[in-house]
Amino acid sequence: MTNKTKTISSLIFAFLIIIANYTVQFQINEWLTYGAILFPFTFLLTDILSEKYSKEDVLSVVKMGIVVAIIPTILISDWRIAFASIVTFYVIQQLDVKLFHYLMSKFQKQWWIRNNVSTMVSSFFDTVLFFTLAFAFILPFDVIVKLIIGDYLIKLVLALLDTPLFYLFAIRLKEYSFGKK
Repeated sequence: MTNKTKTISSLIFAFLIIIANYTVQFQINEWLTYGAILFPFTFLLTDILSEKYSKEDVLSVVKMGIVVAIIPTILISDWRIAFASIVTFYVIQQLDVKLFHYLMSKFQKQWWIRNNVSTMVSSFFDTVLFFTLAFAFILPFDVIVKLIIGDYLIKLVLALLDTPLFYLFAIRLKEYSFGKK
């Protein structure tokens, strides 16, 4: 992975993290926050990068994105959200990248399996960990559970809906770039 690709990808990650951290503070309804709509794109970006680059390169991008996002996140978010987001993003993106690469070794031709399964599994743990860290002892337990359910359901839907984008950017463009078509 070139330094330019690493830098641009890290800045995109940081932007998505910062915007999601700000918007997660605002509920759409009792089940959903605005952050749920933006954050799943971090998983799509991780998967697109993982399709072409090594696990180490992608994890390097994730770490750089977190470093860039720390200060802006602290400035625009409640400290609990900032802490929960940075910790969760670091831990869960590790899981997502490693799971994606594992699934890629097992399902070499079934790109949709690695894209969807890694995102769906990682999104579940991301949602539970984030809402627990960010809102435990602040919001009532039943409210946190509702937010987890609503957030995860949106992430599931978006994971399925981003499948054509993954195909376009990770599979089709890779085929063209390697001269297969």
